[in-house]
Amino acid sequence: MKKFLIVLLFFLWLAVLLTIFFVVQKPDFLNVIFGLKNLLFIILIPFWMIILSACFGSYVLPDIDPTERLILGNALGLGFFGLAGFGLAAGLGWAKADILWPILLALTIFFILTGKLKQIREDTAQVIREIKSSANNVSFGFPIIVVIACVLSFILSLAPPVEDFDALFYHLAVPSWWLRDGGLAVVAIPHYWFPQIVEGSFVWPMVLGVDTATHLIHFTWFILTILLLWHWARQLWEDVVAWDVLLILLTMPSLLWLAAWAYTDYALTFMGLATLYSLWRWQNTQKIRWLFVSSVMAGLAVSVKYTGFVVPLTGVLLVMFWEHGLLQRLKKAIYFSVTTTLVASPWYLRNWIWMKNPLYPFIFEGRFWDSFLAQAYSASGSGIELDAVKLLALPLTATLGIQDVNFFDGRIGPFILILSPLTLWVFWEARHEQSGRRSALFAIGLFSFISIAAWTVGVINSASLFQTRLLFPALIPLAIPLALGLNLLYRLDTSWMRISFIARFMLSFVVLVNLLNFSLQILVRDPVSVVVGLTSQQEYTEKRQSGYAHLLTLMKDIPENTKVYFLFEPRSYGINAQVQPDAINANFSHDLWLYKTPKNIITAWRQQGYTHVVVSKLGADFIFQSQKFSQPQKRTRLNRWNFCLNE
Repeated sequence: MKKFLIVLLFFLWLAVLLTIFFVVQKPDFLNVIFGLKNLLFIILIPFWMIILSACFGSYVLPDIDPTERLILGNALGLGFFGLAGFGLAAGLGWAKADILWPILLALTIFFILTGKLKQIREDTAQVIREIKSSANNVSFGFPIIVVIACVLSFILSLAPPVEDFDALFYHLAVPSWWLRDGGLAVVAIPHYWFPQIVEGSFVWPMVLGVDTATHLIHFTWFILTILLLWHWARQLWEDVVAWDVLLILLTMPSLLWLAAWAYTDYALTFMGLATLYSLWRWQNTQKIRWLFVSSVMAGLAVSVKYTGFVVPLTGVLLVMFWEHGLLQRLKKAIYFSVTTTLVASPWYLRNWIWMKNPLYPFIFEGRFWDSFLAQAYSASGSGIELDAVKLLALPLTATLGIQDVNFFDGRIGPFILILSPLTLWVFWEARHEQSGRRSALFAIGLFSFISIAAWTVGVINSASLFQTRLLFPALIPLAIPLALGLNLLYRLDTSWMRISFIARFMLSFVVLVNLLNFSLQILVRDPVSVVVGLTSQQEYTEKRQSGYAHLLTLMKDIPENTKVYFLFEPRSYGINAQVQPDAINANFSHDLWLYKTPKNIITAWRQQGYTHVVVSKLGADFIFQSQKFSQPQKRTRLNRWNFCLNE
């Protein structure tokens, strides 16, 4: 008994002292333990959604090649999650954790019982075998570089949503408003009414408490895009061309950045590519299911962004060109168009019912919209106009990024322009290719031409549309003819100069420079320290976006039942208060246009229920310096972040 008491006392002594010591010392590994749980959920939720998406897609595409089923089926499944997320959050107000968890579990059990989970596992194994087999046929360094690039982008995607501006503006902000308001609300923000099927998929991780996982959803669209591009190139050309396609993409500095943000660009890029691929498969097999898949993908494209209209437009033109006979052309074109319209209809019907304009705020205007806002948004007349010199220099200007509105996320690198003459040669030589190659190059060429032409028209009209990132859906499929152009250089080799070796060496050099630069930027940001809990999200935000961090702190301190009006600050994600962001940085100028005098403006704000105004001096300085206001308005002094209307 005495021995037992001594052991018990020593054990208590040991436990108490160790507890006191570690409570006082607070070793970092304790934070890491909790952080690892967070990391687990950040990865688990999108991974779970991806598996279920692939299972869902296998129902629609049961009898096709496993690689096609895995890639295209996954996209269809993510589209389902996007529509379901929107319906639960904005339509029914049921987007709650105690509802979403059972849905995920029920779907998992269903797919296990029906054997779809086993099929997806087999399809994945088949794709991995194909990648390994293809990698064995090219230089060892090619696949390694691609894997490293994807790993680096994945690591950056673990950072909290702080630097992805458009996510804080609307890609994440809008779903957060659905959740806050328990459904749709009549909101005077044009971006609230954009097509938002990808934002609907963001609802799932946001509700489950891991908004960083939205980065991994967009990253998944990137992976699906490069897989489909690789698969298409490999079917028609040798493995070297397929891997060259991916290396050419890696010469684009913004490629990996964009993949790690909660954006929607790669979803649109994939939908455009998948539409072209499915139409190509239909043209070669004449199986109607491929026409159906292409029309669904086109419908999903215009469910992602309005700019996706180029996808169904190209699709209809390809159907009309490839089909034989006037009656058959009309039938197939109508079939394609009707299916596309039905798939995209939820977003456009929503706008028609709520905002009196299916394309709100474009063409037909609608609620809260007027001529002043239309002009402020379009910035019509501010583009390069029909200046011959500027038009001829446009490819170089876009490559250098010197006029890009969003330089950081729109850098396309030098090799697209470098290889463009060879690409024109590829298209010219395509008339001698076998039919499968010829039709694939024709589809890609037509789509890229229409997309680039539409972008050029926008740039001619408006400086606001000078965003090279908008060209990504066209430039990424164009990597196939670019890679073919690179391989044409072998024809120009001579005994005294191997131009093909020089070009490949420089391409590899640019890729390595991009990866090194990207690695250093990740090292500076250190997203892993945030995701595992060594650095708090607040500290990370203050370091990367100090002004926005200050705004978030400011919003926490305001009284309840306040309504806040923003000037020169479009971002609002992370703010629970009722706010009116400055979506197109026109709130100040619009109110001045409407109410004429400061006194009338203050009166109008009070009548509309606003209790506070937040002014971003940084945003104001940027707008004033960009000369969007007249000189008298420029002299307006905005020296404080926040002032109360009762002062």
